[in-house]
Amino acid sequence: MIRRLWPTERDLFREHLLRLDPVTRHQRFGTAVNDAFLDNYARTTFGVGGLVYAYIVDGAVRGAAELRGLDDIIAQTGEAAFSVEAPWRGRGVGAQLFGRLITAARNRSIRTLYLTCLPENAAMRRLAAKFEADLVGGYADVEGVIATGGPTPFTILDEALDNAKGFAAMALSLQKSFWPGALLARTFGA
Repeated sequence: MIRRLWPTERDLFREHLLRLDPVTRHQRFGTAVNDAFLDNYARTTFGVGGLVYAYIVDGAVRGAAELRGLDDIIAQTGEAAFSVEAPWRGRGVGAQLFGRLITAARNRSIRTLYLTCLPENAAMRRLAAKFEADLVGGYADVEGVIATGGPTPFTILDEALDNAKGFAAMALSLQKSFWPGALLARTFGA
């Protein structure tokens, strides 16, 4: 399931980042990063206007797409970033996350979406090209620029329905996590 993560689910995002292998961490952040960096990054992601969509399998985030507005730098711009754990790559997860992120950007009047990846990250370059990103490469990184267009009634409805479904899934997941313990307590008088 792909859905938006809510600030209360920050730990799911953090656990995903901590599971990334060293190569994937390097591809995501452009440099080697340690667990302390990832802890801090996850803690601040939701607090700075960040929006995270996640690919969730059995209650664990296995892929994430992040959107951050850059209005304080350039009006109507945002930055996108992606991470997918190695066992879940090559399954279309990145494309699904990318599509959700573009819809979210459009609905927030982000007309230009930027992303950066390493030159050796061919999978990310192919994914960006699939979404018609203009890619400009250099020695250290490749920058992609995507014109997202504006919101439409359909994109707003699509995101609203997706958020409602995601919120319901989160609520049911929380309820399930409490339910077995409550049932056992009532059954056995614990």
